[in-house]
Amino acid sequence: MAFTLSTDTVCDIFRSELRERGIEYIPTHYTIEGKEYLDEFTNYDQIKDFYNKIRAGEMPTTSQVTMSEYEVFFGKMIEKYEGDIVHITISSGLTTSPMFARQVAQNIHEATGRNIYIVDSLAATIATRQVVDEAQRLRDEGADAKDAVEFLENFVNHLHTWFMPYDLMHLKRGGRVSGPSAYIGTALNIKPILHFDKVGALVVKQKKIGPSKGIAAMIDVFKRYSAEKPHKVYIASADSDLADEMLAKARAARPDCEIEIAPIGPVIGSHTGCNAVGITFVSDKLREE
Repeated sequence: MAFTLSTDTVCDIFRSELRERGIEYIPTHYTIEGKEYLDEFTNYDQIKDFYNKIRAGEMPTTSQVTMSEYEVFFGKMIEKYEGDIVHITISSGLTTSPMFARQVAQNIHEATGRNIYIVDSLAATIATRQVVDEAQRLRDEGADAKDAVEFLENFVNHLHTWFMPYDLMHLKRGGRVSGPSAYIGTALNIKPILHFDKVGALVVKQKKIGPSKGIAAMIDVFKRYSAEKPHKVYIASADSDLADEMLAKARAARPDCEIEIAPIGPVIGSHTGCNAVGITFVSDKLREE
């Protein structure tokens, strides 16, 4: 094995699968019904139960991975494994956790000489999953850690991710949109279309009337900007009835690509609410601002 691979759980790959793939992970945190949990989801039943609680009126919150948690996590990693470590994180445009990871990695290098490379996915959920997939491919092919990191940092800039939150009232309860905007948007059935920009922040790019037009807008972007070469594509689903429609339209647009639905886990799902859908794909074009 050329290097050891690790990630945080905002990649939303079930933990049992991460273990099967030989990928170490540090759990992220969410709080629901007044109790804090580590994101240790291993199956779709847990995903459905989480979103059913939101449907029943719960408003989950999240907290970032702390520096002390990274110190424990990376400390155990360098004791367990020899050689370099490549760690994939949630976007630094969403949280300061990647900054903590870099600081701890630097401290460990100065103290021990060991290299822990931090790769900022500049995204979350299905897009971070896509970066982890590529990192595993490089690891399994025997790539050197430095070469892998150089490839992944370029790959991230060509990874386009678009989302459509469904429940504006959930966004209002979480303080992410104003009350008037949520009420008017809900009354008019307006669906915002967001994407991760080049610094990994989520920005609203379009607004569409109704979910079908929102899906059509994302599929249009996919058709126009997806890489000419066939590649893996993920459809994100916050336990959404719209995911199958999105999948069918994406496959019709690019039948040469491997496309599958993947869940949005509890950390990002705490912010999107139920029924959000999205798509991540590789592009020959760099991410836009």
